[in-house]
Amino acid sequence: MFQKILKRSRNRKGFTLVEVIVVAVIVAILAAVAIPLYLGYINSSKVNTANNIGSSAASYLAAARNTGAAAGGVTGFAASIAAGTSLSYTPSGSAEAVTFVVPAKATLATTGTEAAGGTVICTYDTKVGSSYNF
Repeated sequence: MFQKILKRSRNRKGFTLVEVIVVAVIVAILAAVAIPLYLGYINSSKVNTANNIGSSAASYLAAARNTGAAAGGVTGFAASIAAGTSLSYTPSGSAEAVTFVVPAKATLATTGTEAAGGTVICTYDTKVGSSYNF
């Protein structure tokens, strides 16, 4: 009877504790390298998105100013423009309005006025982009 139990225990297949620990250590090392790289990638993509939105907003505000529609023609212009805000102006001599909608997770901080020009900085999901003149 005792011999049968020993034979069964010798025939069992599986991994030893040492093998499992070695694999766990390898996975932990890979995670320690990959996670900071991934977080850095996420942060840089948020900054790039903020830069793209800020640049687009500055172009929009400059176009509004340069078409002569900016003196009161741009609606929604303020020191801080929240996500979802729709800015619009109608160029002189045109029947069609030009619209810029601030994307979700973004906020525009502006200085100056739509008529005289200024700067705009976009914050996207807590990451701040560059400053753009309009």
